[in-house]
Amino acid sequence: MKKDMLLVVALIFSGLLLAPMFVATPVQASPSKGGRADIDITFYASPDAAWTALTTGQADYMVWALEKTQKEAAEADPNIELARVDENGMFEFDLNNNYTIQTYLGVRSATNEVKVRQAIAYLVDKDYIVANILEYFGVRIDLPICAPQSTWMNESVIGTNYPYPYNPDRAAELLAAAGFNDTDGNGWLNYPPDWDGAPGADTTQYPLVVCIRSDHTHRRLAGEYLIAQLETTLAAAHWPAGYKGGGFKTTGSQWEQPRSVLSPKVMGNRDYQIYTGGWSLGRYPTYLYFLFHSDFWYSYGSNYVTGMNALNQPNYPLLDQYAAAIWYTADIPSAMAAAKKFGGLFNELAINIPLWSYSSYWAYRKELVGVVNMNGYGIENAYTYLNGFRAGAPDQPIRVAVTNGPERLNILYSQWYFEYSVLDRIYNSLMSVQPYNLAIDQPWVAQDWEQGTYDDAGVTKSVVTYWLRKDVTIVAPATGTPIRNFTAKDMAFTIWYNYAFDDSWQWGSFMDVRYTEIVDDYTIKVYFDDQSYWFYTAPTYPLLPRDELLPKLCNQTTDTIVYDGPTNGTAEATLSDSVVEVVDASIGGTPLVEGVDYRIRAGYDVSKHIIFQPLHNLTGTVTITYWRPSKPATGFYLAGLDWTETTYSLGTHYIASMTTNPPAIGDTIVLKKNPYYFLETPLLGEIDWKWIWTGTTKPRSGYYKIEIYDVVKATASYCHKGTGTFDPSYFPGADLDSNDLGHIGIYDLVTITGKYANTFGAPPA
Repeated sequence: MKKDMLLVVALIFSGLLLAPMFVATPVQASPSKGGRADIDITFYASPDAAWTALTTGQADYMVWALEKTQKEAAEADPNIELARVDENGMFEFDLNNNYTIQTYLGVRSATNEVKVRQAIAYLVDKDYIVANILEYFGVRIDLPICAPQSTWMNESVIGTNYPYPYNPDRAAELLAAAGFNDTDGNGWLNYPPDWDGAPGADTTQYPLVVCIRSDHTHRRLAGEYLIAQLETTLAAAHWPAGYKGGGFKTTGSQWEQPRSVLSPKVMGNRDYQIYTGGWSLGRYPTYLYFLFHSDFWYSYGSNYVTGMNALNQPNYPLLDQYAAAIWYTADIPSAMAAAKKFGGLFNELAINIPLWSYSSYWAYRKELVGVVNMNGYGIENAYTYLNGFRAGAPDQPIRVAVTNGPERLNILYSQWYFEYSVLDRIYNSLMSVQPYNLAIDQPWVAQDWEQGTYDDAGVTKSVVTYWLRKDVTIVAPATGTPIRNFTAKDMAFTIWYNYAFDDSWQWGSFMDVRYTEIVDDYTIKVYFDDQSYWFYTAPTYPLLPRDELLPKLCNQTTDTIVYDGPTNGTAEATLSDSVVEVVDASIGGTPLVEGVDYRIRAGYDVSKHIIFQPLHNLTGTVTITYWRPSKPATGFYLAGLDWTETTYSLGTHYIASMTTNPPAIGDTIVLKKNPYYFLETPLLGEIDWKWIWTGTTKPRSGYYKIEIYDVVKATASYCHKGTGTFDPSYFPGADLDSNDLGHIGIYDLVTITGKYANTFGAPPA
């Protein structure tokens, strides 16, 4: 199965590539004239602590949505501005569908039974949660799809068509139909008399293991609400004739714990039955494949919900089929059709209980100028960090408050948003999106790309060509010293090193690659083992530097393959380990050229990048030396090494220092701006961040330009304020005048129009 595969590193050269010439020139840019400021990221113990840091002037913004009382306090504070965003995220009651859990080994889990899951769904009044717990700071959702992506939802099972409207009596009917009843008269339900592993047992013996995030107020309150519904409301419901009924006992407050406690229990061991889950997600619901397909059901995998049956086989093969069809699709309409089939079956089976997507307010101090409030995600994004600075102290760092301490800062294994507050500043992506229209792809480290197909033994599959910018500089951690340019060799290393760890949180981006071909220093072709519209977006993050990491993370090994005649000279052979990069290969002392005489491939028929594939008949003994991973990639930092050894930056910033190594709550990481970044000098006045393509022959060029659309966005916000009562017409990105903060005035427009028709960001020829 695809989850068992590690992807291939076939670096296909046409002879030896010349080392690219590298000249790093720092751009002289003051933040007050455009460009980036340094960043200090501090880990606070809770959202309340981060909010206090913001209001007392110790932080410039907090990476967390406000609650109602905080929003009202922000409106009353003349030093704080608000930005609103409908988030590409969701919160839900996750239900563990697995046949059993570790706490009750040998006993069938209650949430493995569909009628139990449906009954729980009937006990959840989502409108009550949105109104009374969120205080309308969110939008109800009935499918595991973010509210802004509603066109992907199956209309027949949402809203007034939702099959589980709040109805405790119906919940009681379903539980009775499943055989639950209070047979011993103690007020608590008993399991059915034929329940596997616990026939007739009282639910006080096997209470529902409910894991509630104590460090997130809304999830805590929602979890406590559900416990009351299960234990109290259900007992008071009208049960069918002949049934005494009762409450369904839970673990109560036992597992009302912070993330640090629940993460290993829920994600690692999947030892739970109900969890107050939450996700920040992508711009399209391709995440349905990664969140709910059985390929990703493994310890710390992204799917900790759907589970296995009593025979340890996937519970829902048809759901897998629909989920896969969303990812492996020829076009967006086909993916949407599959998503709607998925949604219908998902709700029929009550896989989990989606609750809300936030309508969030982000708060920041008004001295923070050049903020980009990105659709779906808010103000924490690369555009803000390219553009933003503190008006009263332009040479001082932007101070960022995050609401928890990191479990790790490992780009392959980090899971939490507060870890990526650091990692996303260091690591980079081939592509970006327009911040105010997420449907529009834009170039970033890749100057251009082109998706096509190739024929693999009669099967049509996808191939994507990426042309890399020639000015993307890798800088060293701690010092920011420029090292060299990012090249196609680095891109190949990125793919095959990531591919070698199928338990990592990045693996899904690389799992479909079959082999790669380096065309020249800045051009690479990536061949996939299937066909999908989405593949061009897949192996694009995180980009890793080859020369600096390869000798630290890998070592060399040599295999021999005997081809003793024409009958097997074209047969594939299995190497002894995963290939990250070939060093050399020969047959009888004669060098073999990768991509001409052979390739190393992976594919859905194997589990590793490990197959030696002759490209013509070979006779003799092949000797092949290659780099393979020499250690697990796990650890607080990548592969257990220190950050000073691994966190080479292609991003807007690099790690300069930290107060404690490794950092925890209360510590600060100092990120210095990367003066060699390829977009070091954005023009302060670029409002819409719309890339303008030039030419038609690929690779195309292009640039950012101050034009009419920037002026229009600013003038639409003219005279509106960011302080005081939230004003939806205020546009944070147009607030550029340091002498008139929190207000779009004439000098903001002058700043923009004064640079009209100016361009920046064009890649070198």
